[in-house]
Amino acid sequence: MNASWSIGPRLLAALTLLASSRCAREQAAPLPAAGVAPAAVGVDGGRSPAPSPTEPHFVAAKTPAFETLVPGLSLLADERIDTEGHVHEWIVARIDLHQHGLQVRPLPSLSFTPLPTTDLLIGVNGGFFDPKLQASGLLLSGGRLLAPGRAGGGSGVLAVAKGRAQLLKRGEPLPAGTDFAVQCGPRLIEPGGSIGIYTDDGQRAARTAACLREQGRELNLVIALSKGFRASGPSLLQLAQWLAAPLAPGETSGCHAALNLDGGPSTGIVVPERPQLSRAPLGPVPFAVVVSR
Repeated sequence: MNASWSIGPRLLAALTLLASSRCAREQAAPLPAAGVAPAAVGVDGGRSPAPSPTEPHFVAAKTPAFETLVPGLSLLADERIDTEGHVHEWIVARIDLHQHGLQVRPLPSLSFTPLPTTDLLIGVNGGFFDPKLQASGLLLSGGRLLAPGRAGGGSGVLAVAKGRAQLLKRGEPLPAGTDFAVQCGPRLIEPGGSIGIYTDDGQRAARTAACLREQGRELNLVIALSKGFRASGPSLLQLAQWLAAPLAPGETSGCHAALNLDGGPSTGIVVPERPQLSRAPLGPVPFAVVVSR
């Protein structure tokens, strides 16, 4: 009797321990912490780290730069944002005047369409003209006078002589050997680099300008017009400020002189080998400034 009572408690304790151990093994495994992916089970039954999410692939935007069209002539297609937040196209043709000269070509049809594409590298609109579509100021091409200078033709004259461009005041004598000249205005950058426009007159229009660099050995023909609304563009003050600054990313200086070459509906550019850069004038244009082969 006393022996039976001594075995019973030990047996009961052992059965209780076995039941609690079995219950613990049958409990579900704890859930992983929030935000932690469970390990993936491999084909061999082992566990390997969960694959990480695919990282987004970013492609850096190409920095706008001048691209060579032919030796001595390169092109830039960029954008400028004015002080009011409007985006403008910024197209620049950079010309080495030791390799290429400028010409004035009459446009009997008053448009860029009939310009021959076999020898034409680039063309832009030139100086002012009157209601009869006659030049308002001096035009000289190939050393030949096409139109005389006039008081109403603009305050400046772009002259090229012996591979060097100069910005002159209206009425100032032309350098010896001048073979190209166009009168227009205003002078956006005075010779030496100071801005020639002092206030914003509030007028916004598409613009064409000539920018001199490298002591006149380099000429840049600049087109600036509103993106999506070609009849508009920057003010003359804004254009002058842009020309005083570097024309392209990575450059350190702007124009040391610059002349406005008309604007509004006359503004246009034609590049036969880069038709995506061509912008036909919205109005009649009686002559163009061109660079040919």
